[in-house]
Amino acid sequence: MGVSQRMKRMLLALGTLLLLLSPPGPSLAAAPYEGYIYSYWTEATPSPEAYLPARLISGRTLGIGDWNNPQDLYVTRDGHIYVLDSGNSRIVVLDSGWNVVRQITGFTKGGAEERFNLPEGLFVTEQGHLYVADTENRRLVELDEHGRFVREIGAPESEVLKDGFQYFPRKVAVDRAGRIFVVARGVYEGIIELDPDGEFMGFMGTNRVTVDPWEYMWKRLATRAQREQLVRFIPTEFNNLDLDPDGFLYATNQEKNTPRPIQKLNPSGNDVLRREGYGPPRGDLQFAYRGEFSGSSLLIDVDVNDYGVYSVLDSNRGRIFTYNEDGSLLYVFGKIGKQFGTFKSPVALDRVGENIAVLDRDMGQITLFQPTRFGELVNEANRLYSIGQHDASAEVWKEVLKYDANYEMAYVGVGKALLREGKNKEALGYLKLGYDRKYYSKAFERYRKEVLREHFGAIMTGLVALAVGWAVLLAVWKYRKRRLKANAA
Repeated sequence: MGVSQRMKRMLLALGTLLLLLSPPGPSLAAAPYEGYIYSYWTEATPSPEAYLPARLISGRTLGIGDWNNPQDLYVTRDGHIYVLDSGNSRIVVLDSGWNVVRQITGFTKGGAEERFNLPEGLFVTEQGHLYVADTENRRLVELDEHGRFVREIGAPESEVLKDGFQYFPRKVAVDRAGRIFVVARGVYEGIIELDPDGEFMGFMGTNRVTVDPWEYMWKRLATRAQREQLVRFIPTEFNNLDLDPDGFLYATNQEKNTPRPIQKLNPSGNDVLRREGYGPPRGDLQFAYRGEFSGSSLLIDVDVNDYGVYSVLDSNRGRIFTYNEDGSLLYVFGKIGKQFGTFKSPVALDRVGENIAVLDRDMGQITLFQPTRFGELVNEANRLYSIGQHDASAEVWKEVLKYDANYEMAYVGVGKALLREGKNKEALGYLKLGYDRKYYSKAFERYRKEVLREHFGAIMTGLVALAVGWAVLLAVWKYRKRRLKANAA
């Protein structure tokens, strides 16, 4: 049976009561931001907070001195946290309890001590090897699990690289096959791909050209001299990347208003990111055109988990947007500000278990966010659905509705599960409330076939009766017509 609008309002009231009666645990602070989500009509609607700030970590609290201009953050599968303290030319390694394991301030190469020069990115392989994008030294450095030098990979060499190519690697990732992917400053052709030996293979995922309509019109009207002084239309450059367990490369773009700020690149370099949500996965769908935080979201980092759920960081407003594998927005949290739980200049994020850590460059600290009960339920529902446990997922989505009766994704989740169980009529009600046209059409088509099968005998009997009745009427009509002709004669 579908959920009525009246029941929807009752569930919303119940969810509000549950939130009032269930305050956050003692380790969590009140949110300095308001939770929201975008509806089917792409309108921002209030929603319970999915994550709350729990802890601040900095070089000072760790007893190793302030971090200076930290640039990147990486969390390994065993829970070790690597912080790239760029201004101090060091890498701080922490265990899962946020205790300092070691600091890497340099390495020995050929008997000589060397240091990093304003590095901007790092990556740790499953074998524990550390790759550092040593930006101002124009190289990648690989260290083993003990921090010992393995090799240096310099600027790529190829005939396809333009003359005067300047190599400043900013971010790096390495897949299980050993292929190396590099985001470099000022490179618009795409992400640089190197083979396991560090040899140049090509570019991946070249962005589409972003054209401003007014600038395009002006170029059409301008003289040749004026056109030569204008900036040429060039693709936007990538600014960060992450790998999922299947080897797909998630990447974010550099500029605001770009058509595809998030991409999922397959081994051929094609964007296969699903965009089946109510709005495209690009951060805020509504924004001001004037003011300090005007314009669209500026996404500068992405993190993807084992179940296809990915989070992106918006440096323009300090928000974290999380999407499922279909590109549907699950929740939003974070804000630019001066309170605990807000940021000044966020630059990187990563998951620490179910928690999310965000690195603030200017404040020189990490804010650790923990999921609320609402956030835990949303995460669990998506996890169960992704591993094929649809019935269990539906039950969790029903729990989500107790906290937020306007959470349309929950209705869709329940509707999809009912559809897989063959409960087509019940699925129709939930999918309608979730405004999912695609799956509603599937449910309607299946329900129609179901009705036809169940009443096939009655329908066929009716059709036969109708045919017989029509034949009798036709025979009577012909008989009366012949009688009229005979009488007239």
